[in-house]
Amino acid sequence: MRALVGVLLLLARQVLAADPALLDKELALERNFVQDLIVAPIPISNPTIGTGLAVVVMPFYHLGAGSPLSNTAVAAGVTSSGSWGLGAMQSTRLRGDQLRLDGLLAFADLRYRFYGAGADAGMNGTSVPIVQKAVAFAPELLFQTARGIFLGLRYRGVRVETALDTASAPPEISALIGQGVTITSSGVGPKATLDTRDHDMSPSAGTLVELRANFAEEALGSEFTYQTYDLGANYYRRAGPGVLALRGYLCKASERTPLFDLCLYGSGGDLRGYEVGRFRDRAMATAQAEYRFPLAGRFGAVVFAGTGKVARSFSSMGEEPDLPSAGFGLRWLAAEKARVNLSIDVARSRDDTSLYVYVKESF
Repeated sequence: MRALVGVLLLLARQVLAADPALLDKELALERNFVQDLIVAPIPISNPTIGTGLAVVVMPFYHLGAGSPLSNTAVAAGVTSSGSWGLGAMQSTRLRGDQLRLDGLLAFADLRYRFYGAGADAGMNGTSVPIVQKAVAFAPELLFQTARGIFLGLRYRGVRVETALDTASAPPEISALIGQGVTITSSGVGPKATLDTRDHDMSPSAGTLVELRANFAEEALGSEFTYQTYDLGANYYRRAGPGVLALRGYLCKASERTPLFDLCLYGSGGDLRGYEVGRFRDRAMATAQAEYRFPLAGRFGAVVFAGTGKVARSFSSMGEEPDLPSAGFGLRWLAAEKARVNLSIDVARSRDDTSLYVYVKESF
C-alpha cells in the first residue's frame, strides 16, 4: 500500500507539475502508514444469496496531517446459491477532510429468487430463480463547502445481464425478463452530505444526511433515460452505557427505471430480515432504531426494530402493507484503532427469520 501511494505521488508530480515539497506535505506519509488492518475470512449469511465465505482486506491509513482515516476495502466471496463477487471500495479523506474521493468497482454473478415488481408481488410470494451478472463503477468527488457540509458529483455506470434460471416461469414474471436481457445504465448526478458524526466507522454522536440523484441519459451511453433519488438520514447519541442510532430513508424512481434500479427493500440495511428485491417498486420509505451497547472486552451487542413500505408512488403508500423488522446482534471489535466491528445479526421480518454476518454496522 505504501509503495502504491509512492507511485501515485510520483505521477501527481509529473501530471500536475506540482512543487514536490508542497505535495509531500499535502499527502504526508507517516512512519507507520497503515494505522489499522483487517485481513480475515468472513462468513457470509444473507437471505438473498445464502451462506458462504468472503475474504476481506481492509487497511486504514492517513493521507495528510489532520485528515481522518482513509480506507480501502477489497473483498471476494462465494455463497451456497452459486453466487460470487469481487469488489473494491475506496474512502479517501484529504486536506483535513475538505476533499472526499470515494468509489466502488465491483463484479458479481448473483443467483437468487425474483418475485416481480410491486408490493403485491412480494406479498404473493411467487418467485423464480434468476441469474444476474453485473459490473458496476461508481466514483464520487465531494468538496467541503462549510463545516460538515459537502457538495459534489457522482458518476454511476452499470451493466446488468439478467436471465431466468428455470425452464418455466409464471407469465407475469416471464413478461418482465423474457429469455434474458442485458441493460447498460450510465448516469451522473449531484450528491449533498451533512456529516457531523464523531467517527466514520462507529459513531456515538452526530448526524449523517445524504441526498443523491442519478440521471441516466442515452447521451452518456445509457440504454434508458430515467432518474432515481434517495435520501438517508442517520442520527447518533449517547444513551446510558451505549449509543442510540436512528435512521430514516426515502427512495424514488421515475418511469422507465430498470428492475435492478427500482427501490429495493432490504438493501443497504433498510431493513434487515427481507430478501433484497422481494419488495421493489418506484417509491420506498423506511424508519428504524438501534441501540448499541458494550458487553465485555471487545464484545458488544445491539437490538433493533423498524418498519417501512414500498409502493408505486408516495401518494399511494398508505394502501400498501407495512413491512416491519426487529432483531438483535453481537459485535466483535475487529480493528481497534479504526473502530470497525464484525457484526452478526438475527432479524425477524414479516414472514421469515434471517441471519446476517458482515463487517461494520448496518448504518
